[in-house]
Amino acid sequence: MSKKRTSRQTRRYSTATPPRRPTPSKRPAWRRFGRRRRRSLAWPWALALAVVVASGSALIVASSGSSSTSTAAGASAGPLLASTASFDGGSPGQPVDGIQCNNAEQLLFHVHSHLAVFVDGQQRSVPAGIGIAPPRQSVAGATGSEVVAGSCFYWLHSHTADGVIHIESPLRRTYTLGEYFDIWHQPLSATQVGPAQGPVIAYVNGVRFSGNPRDITIGNHTRVQLDVGRDVSPRPYTFPLGL
Repeated sequence: MSKKRTSRQTRRYSTATPPRRPTPSKRPAWRRFGRRRRRSLAWPWALALAVVVASGSALIVASSGSSSTSTAAGASAGPLLASTASFDGGSPGQPVDGIQCNNAEQLLFHVHSHLAVFVDGQQRSVPAGIGIAPPRQSVAGATGSEVVAGSCFYWLHSHTADGVIHIESPLRRTYTLGEYFDIWHQPLSATQVGPAQGPVIAYVNGVRFSGNPRDITIGNHTRVQLDVGRDVSPRPYTFPLGL
C-alpha cells in the first residue's frame, strides 16, 4: 500500500479533535434573547420590590417618629414634679374627697386620663404610685417601673410615671383634677402646681381652660396640660393600646 493511500485512510479513521464549545458571543440568538428578556422582566420586579421596601421603611420611621412625638408629653422626660412621699406620709387608706381606698381595683367605671406638667418651659414627670398605698410592688414595664400592687387602691391612681391617671371606680361619677392632687397631697391652684409656683395656664384636649385648674373634669382619654410660669403650646399625646 502506497504511503499516499495509507495517509488518506489514517486521516479517515483517526479520532477527530472534538470541536470547541462556542463562546458566549456565539450562542444562539434565541438563548441570548431569552437571557435578555429574563433580565428585562426581572428588573421591574426588583425595582418594585425596592420601592415597597423603601416605603415600608419610611412608614416605620414615620410611625416611630409620630409615636415618640405623641408620647413626648407623657414620658418621663424630666425631673419629678414631686414624689409620692407626701402621699405616703398622709395617712394613706383614709377617704379623700369621698374617694375610698379599696383592697382591689374597682372596674365598674374604668377610664383613663393623661396629665402633663411643664415648669418654666421644662417638662416635669408625674410619679408612679399616686393613690396606691404602700407597701407597693413594682415590675419592669414598657415605660419603666410599674406599680402593680399595694395595700389599697384609691379610685384615682397612677401605675406608671408617664402621666396616665387611672380612674377605676365602683361609681359612675364625675372626677376632677383637684381630687387627684388631693390624693397625692399636693397643692393645685391658679398659681401653684405641686411645689412649682407661678401663673398656671391649663389646656384640656388642646383647648385653653379658663378657671381654676382644680375644677378640670377628667374622664375617658382627657388630656390635661399644666404650664407653670411660661406658656407651652399643647403637646399631643397618644394613649397606649388597651387604655
